[in-house]
Amino acid sequence: MMTASRLLGRAKGSITVFLSLTGILVMALLGTLLETARYTVCENHAGRTTRTAAEALFTEYSRPLYENYGLFFIEDTGTPFEKVISRYAGDTMEGAGRGDMDFLRGEIRQIEVTDKTYAGDYGAGPLQKEIRQYMMRSLTEKQLEKFVKRREKLASVEKRAEEIEELVEEEKKEGELDRQLLELMKMIDGISIKNGKISCGKVFVKMFVTGEKKGQDFGVTQACVWKKMKKRLDDTPVKWEKLDPGKFKKRVEDVLKLTKSAEKKAEQLRQAYGSMTGQSEFADHREKAMKLLNSMSALRVNEKILQESSRILGGTLTEESREQLKVLWKDYDTKSIAFDYTGVSEKGGAENPLDSLGAGWGNGILNLVCSDVKNISGACVDSPDHYAKFYREEDTESEDCGKKVDAFADDQSVSLSGAMGNMGIYGMDEFCLDTYISEKFGSYVKKLQKEKTWKKALAYPCEYIVSGRSSDRENLKSVLERILLIRTVVNFTAIYKDAGKKAQAYELALAIVGFSGMEPLVRLTQTLILILWSLVEGMVDVAGLLQERNVPLAKSPSQVLTNIGQLFAITNAAIVQRAKKFGKAKEKSFGYQEYLLLFLACMRQSTRRYRVMDLIQWDMVKNGYSYFELGTCVFSIDVSAGFSFPSRFFRMAVIEKMLGRDVREISSTCKITQSYV
Repeated sequence: MMTASRLLGRAKGSITVFLSLTGILVMALLGTLLETARYTVCENHAGRTTRTAAEALFTEYSRPLYENYGLFFIEDTGTPFEKVISRYAGDTMEGAGRGDMDFLRGEIRQIEVTDKTYAGDYGAGPLQKEIRQYMMRSLTEKQLEKFVKRREKLASVEKRAEEIEELVEEEKKEGELDRQLLELMKMIDGISIKNGKISCGKVFVKMFVTGEKKGQDFGVTQACVWKKMKKRLDDTPVKWEKLDPGKFKKRVEDVLKLTKSAEKKAEQLRQAYGSMTGQSEFADHREKAMKLLNSMSALRVNEKILQESSRILGGTLTEESREQLKVLWKDYDTKSIAFDYTGVSEKGGAENPLDSLGAGWGNGILNLVCSDVKNISGACVDSPDHYAKFYREEDTESEDCGKKVDAFADDQSVSLSGAMGNMGIYGMDEFCLDTYISEKFGSYVKKLQKEKTWKKALAYPCEYIVSGRSSDRENLKSVLERILLIRTVVNFTAIYKDAGKKAQAYELALAIVGFSGMEPLVRLTQTLILILWSLVEGMVDVAGLLQERNVPLAKSPSQVLTNIGQLFAITNAAIVQRAKKFGKAKEKSFGYQEYLLLFLACMRQSTRRYRVMDLIQWDMVKNGYSYFELGTCVFSIDVSAGFSFPSRFFRMAVIEKMLGRDVREISSTCKITQSYV
């Protein structure tokens, strides 16, 4: 039997072992908790170190880029970003290993820049962010609202342009048929009226005299017309004794060819008039035209006579063949087809002012509206839309409005729509970009103070952003032609609703056409004169804008400075002088710069940004930074960093034994994105 003292000793020993084991477990738990807490602190320290090192890298921005354009970007050249970040991070880690912070002591295992976002990426989105941050310091929502309201005042221009085009197309349907009737008249009667003069061609269907040489026998009752026709007639068919077989055969064949053409055109016109159905104010005119065209059946009889005459004249001419010719030509018809020359006067009509447009417009808009053409900048660049092409953006070309004026001058084709562009939703982002462009880049009328010390590759950079051409001259020309089309539409609205001006245009149209009976053609000519009037007044408006004058955004008829007589004198001197009648621009005036902003607002944002990049790139090179490439400037980076920290509490022998491994260090990996905004 065990004694009491032995039992007591064994109990004390058990308690000691239990307490020892418990103490070890508590110490291990505390060590683990401490090491875990320290690991969390080290992880946070690694993240902060990586971020501050990346931030330190971004302090190395391009100084001239910021000073001249207010933009923060870092050039991706020279020392790799990883080395710079490692250097800054190494300083932080080394400092943490000293003094009271030595529990944060660790080592950098790896730093890698896994991705870079450049200025032009995502439609030059990074550039937009920089610009917005820069401009938001000075812009307000009220300023945006003010611009949008002024922009909306021109919102109806595109619709009005389409209405004018539709009006012309409607009038052309019948007016053009009248024009073709005039061509047919020239073929048959030889008569044409142009530039205020009646003339008669050398070869025409009715040129042969087969009876008396009287106007009635040729379907002509107007003395001034008969006077011209009479001089061109060939009386061989009534004076066979003077027949020159060779010459007469040549004339017969020429007239035969013309007769066939006249028959073909007459049939085309007959079908065209026949296809026109429905009520029309010109119904009586159609009926009259169809009656005239039905009389063209006489051409078939004449054609047979001409063909047979050509055959006879091609052989040996005998008395018998001469008799055959005499018999044949008795049936040659010059009387059945009678055109209506009502309204034609001795003077023949008036000169067409549209011919003056061709002469004046031939040298281009710059030579018509600029006060000092010689001083227009001749600067140019080699590769317009460089960054748009680099990023493969399509359709950067702006519409060539000059071609529309060319078409109007050449063949009276009317195309006024498309000058405004796409007036979609316009927000603060767009407003920041466009205001930045206006402030940082000059134009033809806005020279920036900075330009005296900072050289510019183009003298009119705003115009480049709008048009994207290679030279200042082409960009300015493109912008002015675009403004001209807008002003033409605006002015047409004012002129068209003025009864007096419409009456003047009608009288001139009547005199130009010379035929009061061809009302559709007169009406079409009247409309074309009104468009020309609006166009010339638009040139005066553009000249006024370039002179920084107060050109009304919308005009009343009384504000139109051009009169109908001035349509015949489309010259630089006349236009520039007339523009001086506008008063000086006021604060609320919608001037040249506002039109530029309007065009910018109608453009795709990415196109504007890429062209801003082009300009900055060219300017930096021009100012001596020949190796600068905005396209390689970085806006943001993704960084992956690996760190290791030596373990402290896990190094205790008892904890190592419990864990079953030797934990000498703790690894930490962090990923961050760093940018300028």
